[in-house]
Amino acid sequence: MWFNKSTGTEEYELVNQEPIVNDLEGQTSGHNFAPTSSSKSSSESLSSDIFEDIDEYTQRQQDTDDFNLDSKFQTALQKYKDTGSANKKICALVSGVVAAIWVIALIVYSQGAALSIVSDLKWKTNITVSGNNVTLNHYDPANNNLTLDLYRKGTFFPFKEHVEWLNIKQKPTHETQDGFYLTRGMKGSFDVKLVNRVSSRTIIDSIQFSYKNNFFIIDELKLNPAKSIDEAENFHIVVSDTLSQWRHLSFAIYWIYNTETTEYIPIQPPKTQETQNEVSPLEHEKLKKLHFAEFSPKGDFIVFGFNHNLYLQNIKSLEITEITKNGSPHIFNGKPDWVYEEEVTGDQKLFWWSPNQENLVYVSLDDSEVNEYDLDYYIKDSDEIGDTYNESKDEIVDNVKQYPTKKSIKYPKPGTPIPKVSIHNFKLASKESSKLTIKELSSKSDFLFYDGIWVDDKNFLMKHTDRTSKVLTKKLYQPEKSNDIKEVNSINATKEYNGWVEKASPMTIIPTDNGENSYIDKIVINRRTHLALFEKAASKEPSKILTDSKDWEIISDSPVVYDKTENIVYCLSTMRSSMESHLIAVNLITENNIHIITDINKDGFYEISFDQDGQYLNLNYNGPNNPWQKLINMADIHNILESRGNKGKEDSVTDLLDKTKPINHVELIKDALKRTNIPTRLYKTVSIDKFPDKSLVDLNVIEIFPPNFDPNRRKYPLLVHVYGGPGSQTVDKRFSVDFQDVVSAKLDAVVLIIDPRGTTQDWKSRSFVSGKLGYWEPRDITTVVSEYIKVNEKFINKDRTAIWGWSYGGFTTLKTLEYDHGETFKFGMAVAPVTNWLFYDSVYTERYMGLPSENKNYDKTSRIKEFKHFDSVKRFLIMHGTSDDNVHLQNLMWLLDKFNLNNLENYDVHFFPDNDHSIYYHNSNTIVYDKLLHWLFDAFSGKFDNFV
Repeated sequence: MWFNKSTGTEEYELVNQEPIVNDLEGQTSGHNFAPTSSSKSSSESLSSDIFEDIDEYTQRQQDTDDFNLDSKFQTALQKYKDTGSANKKICALVSGVVAAIWVIALIVYSQGAALSIVSDLKWKTNITVSGNNVTLNHYDPANNNLTLDLYRKGTFFPFKEHVEWLNIKQKPTHETQDGFYLTRGMKGSFDVKLVNRVSSRTIIDSIQFSYKNNFFIIDELKLNPAKSIDEAENFHIVVSDTLSQWRHLSFAIYWIYNTETTEYIPIQPPKTQETQNEVSPLEHEKLKKLHFAEFSPKGDFIVFGFNHNLYLQNIKSLEITEITKNGSPHIFNGKPDWVYEEEVTGDQKLFWWSPNQENLVYVSLDDSEVNEYDLDYYIKDSDEIGDTYNESKDEIVDNVKQYPTKKSIKYPKPGTPIPKVSIHNFKLASKESSKLTIKELSSKSDFLFYDGIWVDDKNFLMKHTDRTSKVLTKKLYQPEKSNDIKEVNSINATKEYNGWVEKASPMTIIPTDNGENSYIDKIVINRRTHLALFEKAASKEPSKILTDSKDWEIISDSPVVYDKTENIVYCLSTMRSSMESHLIAVNLITENNIHIITDINKDGFYEISFDQDGQYLNLNYNGPNNPWQKLINMADIHNILESRGNKGKEDSVTDLLDKTKPINHVELIKDALKRTNIPTRLYKTVSIDKFPDKSLVDLNVIEIFPPNFDPNRRKYPLLVHVYGGPGSQTVDKRFSVDFQDVVSAKLDAVVLIIDPRGTTQDWKSRSFVSGKLGYWEPRDITTVVSEYIKVNEKFINKDRTAIWGWSYGGFTTLKTLEYDHGETFKFGMAVAPVTNWLFYDSVYTERYMGLPSENKNYDKTSRIKEFKHFDSVKRFLIMHGTSDDNVHLQNLMWLLDKFNLNNLENYDVHFFPDNDHSIYYHNSNTIVYDKLLHWLFDAFSGKFDNFV
């Protein structure tokens, strides 16, 4: 029944946004969309911009095409002037006849073709689509259209300078001001610079160094957090030979770098009895790769991880203390396992120093009962695989592996055992660890450890949830009182706002004079994410709600940075629209406490990185126009905000930001855009349904038109790109020239990018997907696209329509093809798709679906089920990496078996040996996108129409 598209509750309505178009100069042409009452209309003139473009083009043509300016013509003309009058008269007569013929021809021609020339002069920059005026990017037939080769060169990838702020202890001792940051030089050197100064100080000049007749290349430098870079005797951490394990985890060789002696000392675990008995000097000197190495707060110790154990090393004496000893393939100390790294922490470590360095809290994960998933590697050598356990020797014959290398990972799936969590505290003074006791916790209760932070020296605050991430509990450990962990408060996200708990940015500490600090956390108010101030670590309720708008929210993964001098916090908000990210400042004391930093009267997607004290800002404007990166002294902004009167404050801040010089090379993209015909991106919001309160359900859409698009010239093929995962965002106003644009330019196609309900925006929209992944995504996408084709049938070829996605987008693609059964979409491409949520990890899946034993939708909506419906699709393509640790190959094998049982043959399959979820190994990323583009060309050119 739910495969019937003609449901009575669904309706479609276009809600028009004024198009925001990036011209080839990286400037905004067109009016800006203002979706909220706080937004203002743009003062720019669309007509003026258009005519300026035409005038510029005309002048350029006059300069290049005027025959009278040609040097050869001027030479001939001078000779003509020097001849006799008879020749002049003859020439004058001939010229008169030619002029008369030209005038007559012009009169005739002007009735028709001349109008076409004038139209072509504009290069179709102003057209009408669906009754709306659309301004296209400038098109020049002398330029090349965007291609996959141009895209791969990285020409259109925004270049960003590396900026890592120094704290107040690290800055040069002779300097009174802050604003110092670590960056990379032209040849990779590690340099320290100061905001608004050209000069720099080099910490490490050459990124190559030698150790015992071997050469190493520096990947990363970690400055000592407690010493000035000026100090003669200083120690830093250097990282080399990094090998990725999973998405965030890696192995690498870590070194202590002595600035006084320029010596590099490898950080290594203590020698075991086995290594002490080794005879071969080569084996003895083989350096071990570690999980991580981090400084203590005072910079005199390093904590590092090896083989799932934690170690403490004195930076001067090099003495090593074992913090844990029970690390094994099943026990992870201070380090996440696969599912924690992917779904819970998003970090490579699970330990936290107290500010005074007296206590080190760490988490241990016991995966003994967690089931394993085996990965086969047919090509990779063992040392190419990120795993220190289960090391195996490859059987090599004639440079060929006779047997695959097998690796297993602990991977819990829905309804199966998950990691057991224990929390410990290591006291530096006694060098001993103790296990902490969690009060009010049943011995059989499974829980997830989402976050932890030292609010002050006496209070370690944690966030735990049940295994399904529905109930969030804050818990507190106070080492001076006991080893007990006590509950502070609890909230049921499902009951409160039909939501769930996800990994988010850390809580923000607000220092106080009494030593018992306050903190700011993100909470849900009015079904939107907002900021709240908690007076102390043990506070059950917030002492002050800092933001509470019903129209916008704080971006869930936004940093929240405190400026003690101004008593202000900075964060990113959706104040202009859910497709954007704007910087605001929230005053902790005043009533009218919100200051707008980036101009919400203009489209913008910003990214922020403050120094430790909130005094200096690395501000990245990521679009929709040409991206830039600027370093801002926040004191300059506060001088404006504190000036008398409110009028013009935001304008003055905008002027300041505009006048600040970018530190990145903005001209690189600007020049590349001038030389290339780029498709046009338009941003729209469509209303597709109504909430129970009759308010509209809005979806965000990007519409891409190919270069020199003309709706009156021909019918264009249509590609739809989707992801659709809960809480994700694919449609935003970042500057982007990506694969979708390549398809549009190369295949002369229209492209839509759609975020279905359940993705970003507020919890009112997100909660639609709770308990039924795969239900709303295909319905929303099919409804939007079918209506788009109907409204634009004049220029859309309804027989050349395709949909594609990767990962969750692959699942969405297959579910849409299943639901639509060939009526709207004729072709599809799915890369690394989930096909049945019973095969994916427990934390992600149960967060939205709950337990399989309690939710029938695992079978009803959240897997590919109606296999016969794929028979109505003309053809589709599926690709997968054989060693995908994230979305296992099992997903595709299960699906192919179902296709066999249902006699389906209208699809193509491509496997990428030894590739993980990103598909990069051995040139595979080149092949996967070539395959997508070429396969789509075949589909749009009719090759599959009568394919047997």
